[in-house]
Amino acid sequence: MSMKNWIIKNNKFRKILKKLEINKYILKNLLNNNNTLFNYKFIFEKFLKNQNFNASISRIKNYCILLNNNKSIIKKFKLSRYKIKLMAANGLLIGLKKSSF
Repeated sequence: MSMKNWIIKNNKFRKILKKLEINKYILKNLLNNNNTLFNYKFIFEKFLKNQNFNASISRIKNYCILLNNNKSIIKKFKLSRYKIKLMAANGLLIGLKKSSF
């Protein structure tokens, strides 16, 4: 698969996760609640198992917005380590400076 296909696929995972994240959270809380009846817990567990597994947070990758690279990404900037190093050396990222001499 090319890089663009992976990015499109990753964006689909993010949309699915956004839709189903609240449902998973509510179902897990209802399952762990001691006041919930056993019959209802069985139904909630069934719904939770039928959820889309593509919506898992572990399936989502972060990509560099300039290189479309998915390795060594710094979340704060959404850039790869290599691009941050180049931009900081040229003074394009305010507040960053070289810390070693």
